[in-house]
Amino acid sequence: ALNVNIAVINMPGAASALSMEYAQKQPADGYTILQLTSELVSNQLQGRSKYTHRDFTPIMRAHVDTGMIQTAPKSPFKTWAEFLQFAKTGGRKIRFGGTGAAGFDEIASLVILDSAGIADKVTYVPFDSAGEMHAALLGGHLDAMYEEPGVTLDMIQTGKMIPLIVFTKERLKRFPDVPAAGELGYAIPPMIWRGIVVKKGTPQNIVDILEATYKKAMDSDMYKAFEKQGLLDLVPGYLGSKDFAADLDREYEVYKKIIQKLAK
Repeated sequence: ALNVNIAVINMPGAASALSMEYAQKQPADGYTILQLTSELVSNQLQGRSKYTHRDFTPIMRAHVDTGMIQTAPKSPFKTWAEFLQFAKTGGRKIRFGGTGAAGFDEIASLVILDSAGIADKVTYVPFDSAGEMHAALLGGHLDAMYEEPGVTLDMIQTGKMIPLIVFTKERLKRFPDVPAAGELGYAIPPMIWRGIVVKKGTPQNIVDILEATYKKAMDSDMYKAFEKQGLLDLVPGYLGSKDFAADLDREYEVYKKIIQKLAK
């Protein structure tokens, strides 16, 4: 759509802090486009980066992932009610997995566990990759984990994974038997999103071009099929540049309160 070549460069490390630092060293001309997740908001609060979301100009938010706590047949519990009961009377702490330490998985899960009054009954175990975490859960080395349903859908459908609770206000039509955090009166953590930003100072006409072009791509049949296949359409996710900027301000305050609370 832009009629130019786009080189996609993966820059792993420090929960996207390295890619944020790199983008800030480039000219604010729209030729360096940064794809980020919620770490754009949380990295500065956790001391990983000196830059905040306000050092970037949002282009658009593509979608939000729906978080879940999931378990497997070898686990001592198969429902959320049994999870709570085991936390209180199981005789040991629940072994709970997530990817990364002090990252989104841990923060989001702890919001739910704290709301349920069992945060001190759970030991968080960080993993470098989702594949390693899935294997640990299936092998009985973990009791539960944080994961998005799109990642484990095949295993959920075959009974190898069991969803216990979804981090949404209401139950999802796709998973009608899985209780939602909202219906249980729990605080609902921010959902992880994927979006596009550029360095602050990029001319507005370039921001407008990029926003329109990404929206055109998202409206394509190819993207819609990808979104549906990955269960990325379970809740509305798209936000344009101005709405995304406002939501980032709101989310920053939410993360600030959560991280300060968890640090105590």
